[in-house]
Amino acid sequence: MNILRESSYRAVPWKNGGGVTREILRAPAEPDAFDWRLSLATIDAAGPFSAFAGYHRTLVLVRGAGVELNFAQHGTSRLSTPGQSVAFDGAWQTSCALLDGPSTDLNLIVCSERAQSVSRSVALTEEQTVQTADWTEVFVCCLSGAIRVTNSTGEEQSLHAVDVARCTPSDGEIICTPEGTRTPHVFVAAVRQRKI
Repeated sequence: MNILRESSYRAVPWKNGGGVTREILRAPAEPDAFDWRLSLATIDAAGPFSAFAGYHRTLVLVRGAGVELNFAQHGTSRLSTPGQSVAFDGAWQTSCALLDGPSTDLNLIVCSERAQSVSRSVALTEEQTVQTADWTEVFVCCLSGAIRVTNSTGEEQSLHAVDVARCTPSDGEIICTPEGTRTPHVFVAAVRQRKI
């Protein structure tokens, strides 16, 4: 279990030059094209999203009043509550409008041809178990509040916003437990290479 803290995230320019994202993790490492990438971006102004043809995107609101995404002929999606998420094709023409000031969002981008993923965003009101079997990596991201993660060997770590536990099958079942008086929001994603 590898714990990634917000202070360590690397600043990377957006593909379209419109801003900066803070890369949390990517596989494989540069210069190869990534199979999956998790990043954190603050959107300061309305404008277009970068195109990621061949990739599937999941966007989760972390902080701020939120955004409204316009996917042209594919409709719109409004994220106004932290923890809300939307999944969409990275090739879609996408533009963003801010609801009331800057918005910070978590982005999971997965190559449609080489990898597959499942994800969910939940309010952690009680202990939950996350399975790592059959996946290459599983990410547990604390979006708000604080949680404790424990793997099958008994290793324990505390996560605060927006720390990530990067887990593998060797960690076994991951137990996620809320800490403190505030109900935390958690984003969990599992990724693996597609079999050829």
